[in-house]
Amino acid sequence: MTKLKMFSLSLLLAGLAWLVWQVHVATQVAVGYSAKQLCSGVFVSALPRDFVVARDILPRMAILGPALELLSLEVDTARGEARASLLAASAVAGYQSPARGCTLHLPGTVSAGEMSVVNPHSGPQSRSPFVFADSPALMAALDAAFMEPAEGGRQTLALLVAHRGSVIAERYAAPVTAATPLQGWSMNKSLLATWVALLVEDGRLRLDQPVAPRLRELGAPEDVIAAVSPELTLEHLLRMRSGFDFEERYEPGSDATRMLYRRHAMWQVAPRSGHAHTPGVRFNYSSGDANLTAAIWQSALPVDRYEDWLATAFSLPLGLSSLVAEADASGVQAGSSYAFLSARDWLTVGQLWLDAWHGRSALLSQAWQRTAVTPSGDDGSYGRSFWLNIGGEAFPGLPETLFYAGGNAGQYVLVLPEQELVVVRLGLSDASVDTGVHAFLSALLDSLTNDVVGRAVGTRTSAGALR
Repeated sequence: MTKLKMFSLSLLLAGLAWLVWQVHVATQVAVGYSAKQLCSGVFVSALPRDFVVARDILPRMAILGPALELLSLEVDTARGEARASLLAASAVAGYQSPARGCTLHLPGTVSAGEMSVVNPHSGPQSRSPFVFADSPALMAALDAAFMEPAEGGRQTLALLVAHRGSVIAERYAAPVTAATPLQGWSMNKSLLATWVALLVEDGRLRLDQPVAPRLRELGAPEDVIAAVSPELTLEHLLRMRSGFDFEERYEPGSDATRMLYRRHAMWQVAPRSGHAHTPGVRFNYSSGDANLTAAIWQSALPVDRYEDWLATAFSLPLGLSSLVAEADASGVQAGSSYAFLSARDWLTVGQLWLDAWHGRSALLSQAWQRTAVTPSGDDGSYGRSFWLNIGGEAFPGLPETLFYAGGNAGQYVLVLPEQELVVVRLGLSDASVDTGVHAFLSALLDSLTNDVVGRAVGTRTSAGALR
């Protein structure tokens, strides 16, 4: 065989090997996503299996093309598991507990007899589907927010508004109800920053503390510790300025999908990548930064189980009843993506941020929240784990003091502090589809000008929780 033929054969074999590897990675991500979303959708949100498959899994897995027909999905209620398989790849997500929800690559531990504990549809549903002031314009805006555009894919599931601490608008799309815990995706990052704040203000964490020594205390492998700059601090992580060589892309084989669907210890993925830039120099949005933050936060808690601390230090003071904060297979809360709350509880969290901004929260200081929504460095769109509207970049024509928690598929908790407004929008929107949030906010502010919202009737408990 000539050298040219040998070379050509080598190229062909290398190409085939690369193709096989890409298929292997793609199928692992596909089954990981499918098993995890099916488990959480059924056992945490108590949504029908067919709804989760049709509205969440299949649209996201359309990238598989004809291979989508080979995706097998199964819910095992007796074992508290959801399973997905595709070609040679398979994944299992197991339900762990009412507070921890589901975890990928870890078998479920709850029997069928215990499943009713987490069914959010088991209680009475006496709340009306929506409340609004005497405003046809706002009613039309609410209708428009739930209306599907010509191309489809908006899928608004819940929309709520609070003004001056009172709920003035509330609507859901069946089968979602007021009691359904819904995934916030990256809104978990803003929640996590708030949890960190409580430990910082309690003296258990410092924003300027180096990360590398904490990794050693966490038992991270030496190669992970060695890859981390001694200059990296917790503040860098919260502001997405770690400098890690981590890319926030969601294709098979990317850093983010490898972390979420192919790794047991998500918190180790970003530090293992090493640094592309000096910490603090450059903004780079990174779910890897958030998951490392979660590990550091969790290690500083005064209790062994993070869900116990969340129940007493966060949910109880706010009156939350639905928080589910899921963990990765190593037991660390997946701070980038996996928190579930009912829309009403998301609204209460937004009210906490609003109250803290004004200096009237007993739980979170004004100094923290004001700093959290202050940009730093070269990017004015992000603060300390909150998105900002500086220069109207995110929402043109709306107040620059607007800040928000945002997540995949159109999840929003938006705070307009000067207007005393909190807006929650939850859905399963396609990435390319207009969620309708901007138009709704504009209509809402127009109504404020006409003093329509100010005449609305709502309720607020003495503790400040929205009900």
